[in-house]
Amino acid sequence: MREMNQHIKDFVKILESIKPSKNNYEVFNDWLVMSAASLYSWKKDQKVEGEYLEIANQYKKEELEKHSELLFIVVEALEKTEQDVLGEVFNALGLTNARTGQFFTPYHISEMMAQIVIGDTVLPDNKLLRINEPCCGSGGMVIASIEVLKRRGFNYQQNAYFIVNDIDARCARMAYIQLSLLAAPAVIWCGNTLTLEMYWQRETIGYHIADIDFRLRAERILEIIKNPGQPEAEPVKEKIPAEIRLPSAKEPVQGELF
Repeated sequence: MREMNQHIKDFVKILESIKPSKNNYEVFNDWLVMSAASLYSWKKDQKVEGEYLEIANQYKKEELEKHSELLFIVVEALEKTEQDVLGEVFNALGLTNARTGQFFTPYHISEMMAQIVIGDTVLPDNKLLRINEPCCGSGGMVIASIEVLKRRGFNYQQNAYFIVNDIDARCARMAYIQLSLLAAPAVIWCGNTLTLEMYWQRETIGYHIADIDFRLRAERILEIIKNPGQPEAEPVKEKIPAEIRLPSAKEPVQGELF
């Protein structure tokens, strides 16, 4: 844990030095938008690129270099030990919103819960293992699940499919950044789990490397072949198309449920 704590300290120290005219909340949110956009650049989404440029233009060259340093720290921390790095940073900066009930589960608790749920469960060897997290926060529970799967010798980068959601855009971006860096095949939604309103959606590059779209279709076809006499069930919408986004310009934060 000492190495992890040092990464958190380094992250906070650099972030606080980037732009004194902005508070920690603003700088961290700017970093999330730019880092998530950078990791999604392979998609060549003009809207996302526009969000990046709008924020990047507010910083000087040397300040942008410090933003890059922050991403390097996260990469290094995840390489040393797969834990909820950004969740730790979020708490260290005091950015959680207790008033609206936003509390991040400590990582050791997430790991214990993942161990209990996955435990000695028989893992599929010919189908994708689906893991759905409807209120993902920074992705800590999913990262803990990944760690438990690795201990079981399960190749999560090829044989798992993670569907995660959070109403807080900051949380959705934290989860997207960490799952992207872990090469997890995942779709991240920013939206309301209760009303099913979705504000934006992004898939990780790992989603495409593992060819999840094709494999989901193949699994449906095999189910139809195995049960030819049964009517085909209404297909579950596994992924929201990237172009779907509510018209509101204001992204929700934790606590805005309706």
